[in-house]
Amino acid sequence: MPKQEEKKIVRYTKDQMFDLVADIDKYSEFLPWCNNSKIIDRKPSEDQEIIIADLEIGYDQFVYTYRSEVILNNEKNEINVRNLDGPFKYLENNWKFINISDSECEIQFSIDFELNITLLDILMKKFFDLAFQKMVDAFIDRANNIY
Repeated sequence: MPKQEEKKIVRYTKDQMFDLVADIDKYSEFLPWCNNSKIIDRKPSEDQEIIIADLEIGYDQFVYTYRSEVILNNEKNEINVRNLDGPFKYLENNWKFINISDSECEIQFSIDFELNITLLDILMKKFFDLAFQKMVDAFIDRANNIY
């Protein structure tokens, strides 16, 4: 189904971008089609933190909530997400942050998913490239606003 990968160099550190993507409770403030975002549970461990979060996504009458497991791995500078419940048959997205200099990093982002809802899945396939780019740009715009 839709799968996309993106690499971007931004003028922020890997730690700044990691923290921004890890701040799930703020997604509804800047992420397109995200109406609400809420952390349900946090389980910190020595080298990573596992978060269970709900995201309400949608537009107009198409509004769905899905639950995901988010693994924050500070040592590897990675964030890995997979759905647990909701309108997706599966969803996986991965973030990796690589330092380039004291003030720049490369963001590597990939997403792969399939929806359970056939009509919505067809619509998403048609608009996926645009939606994906808007989502990536929203995180960069957010970095521009807060850093």
